[in-house]
Amino acid sequence: MFVERYLELSSELKYRKGESGAFMQLGELLTQKGDYDTSAGHFYRAMKIAEETEDSDIKETAKVNFGMANASMKWNEHVQDILRNVQNNVDSVEKAEEDEEIAERAEEEDDIDVVP
Repeated sequence: MFVERYLELSSELKYRKGESGAFMQLGELLTQKGDYDTSAGHFYRAMKIAEETEDSDIKETAKVNFGMANASMKWNEHVQDILRNVQNNVDSVEKAEEDEEIAERAEEEDDIDVVP
């Protein structure tokens, strides 16, 4: 909340260095929360403002953080894909076992002689 207010005030005052710093802080907070997509956007904006203001320190830090947020986002997507594949495989095995059980029961029922 305070960082967002800092960003607002910096924007109103046209204090570009403050804006880039606020975007950096927002990006870091969102990274800690695991929101890599949004944090990457904030780091990107901080990097662009730092380029305009020729602030090489913020620019380099924002560039590194942007890359790390993107990598974390891709890693999370990769892990989610793996987990989905594992779950699909488990579901397939469970379904096959269920079908096999049903088939065995049907065979057993066919083997029972019905005497009138």
